[in-house]
Amino acid sequence: MASSNNKKIEEARANARRLIEQGPKVFIALFILTGVAYLAGSVYTRSYFSAFGASWVLEKVPVAIYFSQSWIPLLLILFFGYLATSNLTQIEGHSNLTMTTRFKVSLVAVWYGPWLLVGLLGITIVLSSLEFASAAINLLLVAIPLLLFLGASTLELFLVRFTNIDRGVDLSRAYVSLAVITAALYVVPVQLGTNRGWVDQQETSDLLNVYLRNDELTTYKLLFAAEERWYVFPTRYEGSKPPVRSVAATDVSFTPLQKGVTIQSGAETLGGP
Repeated sequence: MASSNNKKIEEARANARRLIEQGPKVFIALFILTGVAYLAGSVYTRSYFSAFGASWVLEKVPVAIYFSQSWIPLLLILFFGYLATSNLTQIEGHSNLTMTTRFKVSLVAVWYGPWLLVGLLGITIVLSSLEFASAAINLLLVAIPLLLFLGASTLELFLVRFTNIDRGVDLSRAYVSLAVITAALYVVPVQLGTNRGWVDQQETSDLLNVYLRNDELTTYKLLFAAEERWYVFPTRYEGSKPPVRSVAATDVSFTPLQKGVTIQSGAETLGGP
C-alpha cells in the first residue's frame, strides 16, 4: 500500500516538473495568441468603420479606446489561455491520452473541421457580396464556435506531440488546420465587421438615437463615443454610406431638443431668450 502511494507521489512530482518545464512554452504561446487576438480585434474594428466610410475616426482616437469596443480580443485571449493551461494539465496527467475519446474527437475535428469551416466562410462571402448582411452575420455566428473548437482540437494535437506524450502523432493535418484557422482569424473579423456595419447603417438599427443642439430637426445615430468627441450620422441620408461627423459630447442629447434648450456638461438646461 505504501509502495503504491509512493508511486503516485512520484508520478505527481514528475508531472509537476514537466508542467514547470513546459511553462515558458505556454507563456510564449499565450503571448503570440494575445497578439493574434488584438490583431483580429483591430481587423474587425477597421472593417466596421470602413463600412461607414469612416476609417478616419480610428486616426483620431487612441488605440486602447477603439480596442476596448471590440469583444474579439478578450474572447480569444480567455479562450486560448484556458485551453493552453487546461489541455496541458490534462495531457500531463494521462500516459495514454491518445486512446481517450476526447483525443479521438479532436483528431476527427482536425481531419474534417477545416473543410467545413472553409465552406462556411465561402458561403458567408457570397452572401456578403449579394448584400444579405443579416444572413451573413448569422452564418458567421455559426462559424465562430466552429473556429474555436477547431482551434482547441489543433492545439491539443500540438501539445500531445511536443510534450513527448506520443511522438507518433501525425501533424500534417494539424498544419492544414492551423493554416485555415489563421486565414479564418482574418476573414471572420472582416466579414463580421463589414456586415455589422451595413446593418447598423439602417434607420432601424440598434444604435442609439441622439440629437444635436445645432440641428434640432434631425435624428442621428451614435456610431462611436471617445472621451470629449462623439461620432454621429443622420438616420436618413442619401448615397450608399452615411455622412459621419464629429461633434462635442456636450452638444449631444439622448432626448429630442426643443427650442430654447441648451446643453451644458452633458445635462440639459433651459436656456434664456
